[in-house]
Amino acid sequence: MLKLKLLGTGTYLPELILTNEMLSQIVETNDEWITSRTGITERRLSSGEPTWHMAVRAAEKALAASGLAANDLDLIVATSVTPDYFFPSVSSIVQDEIGAANAFCFDLNAACTGFVYAVDLAARYLNTGDIRNVLVVSAENVSKLTDYTDRATCVLFGDGASAAVFSAGSPDDESCLLASHLGTKGEGGKYLVSQALKINHPFIENDQVWPDRFGHDKGHNLTMEGNEVYKFAVNAMTESIKAATEKAGIKLAQIKYIIPHQANSRIVDASARRLKVKSAQMISRVSDFGNTSSASIPICLDEIIRDDRLKRGDLIAICGFGAGLTYGAAILRY
Repeated sequence: MLKLKLLGTGTYLPELILTNEMLSQIVETNDEWITSRTGITERRLSSGEPTWHMAVRAAEKALAASGLAANDLDLIVATSVTPDYFFPSVSSIVQDEIGAANAFCFDLNAACTGFVYAVDLAARYLNTGDIRNVLVVSAENVSKLTDYTDRATCVLFGDGASAAVFSAGSPDDESCLLASHLGTKGEGGKYLVSQALKINHPFIENDQVWPDRFGHDKGHNLTMEGNEVYKFAVNAMTESIKAATEKAGIKLAQIKYIIPHQANSRIVDASARRLKVKSAQMISRVSDFGNTSSASIPICLDEIIRDDRLKRGDLIAICGFGAGLTYGAAILRY
């Protein structure tokens, strides 16, 4: 058990709403096909806002909700697979924009599991004794990577950002990270791929250029083997939640809400059935926002807090899976 108190959350969602009907005008698909296979009816897309801008707006809201000043932050961790620059990092831009001059910053890429990894990391830093407050911000412009001629993938993804401020709290606080279970299956990396820059300088011969490790031929546009990801996702989410609850010494029935990565309603529903939990325990907003990668879990977390559905002392589980293949779950006492 690690001391961890969630002080505030905030979300930024672009105003542009992409409906299934709009998608059917540019690719061979329709509302029935999309909703029956994914549960998604609409998603938000950037109208030009860069990833850093969405991250900053979400961070400002989380900071305001926390009651802290920007200078109270000691660490900023940003999670994203869609930064605007290789450098500087998203977190460095956030630090400058919000005026958090005392925080050191870095970005974390665990794809859609990024927020779960970052919460675990924040708890460990906060329990070292010299870090007091941590901002975790997850921001994604997945539309950057999406091929809008590929109906199998373009219907899935949306853009957005969400953030959370954590502290170790006071000695009497019951808030904590009870347990976590994180993992990676690198052999499955080939199932979800988006390519970065290729080697290209004046001193290399064409016959020296290595072929792509994954046989990926779509550049930065993502490719996904949906059936393989589906099988991995359901198993990884359910097993990681079971492992985390076992470590925490609690029963699934004690958890008020489970917030899974919002990739596809079929994955969420299948995980709920396998875990044998009540549907009311599983938080799902995939219908309205689609898959926003690492931002999907904190978007849902922010919503249930702002709707006053979460009370101090409640137990929540967050769990994700993503490219890598990464996966993980964490059990928190709010």
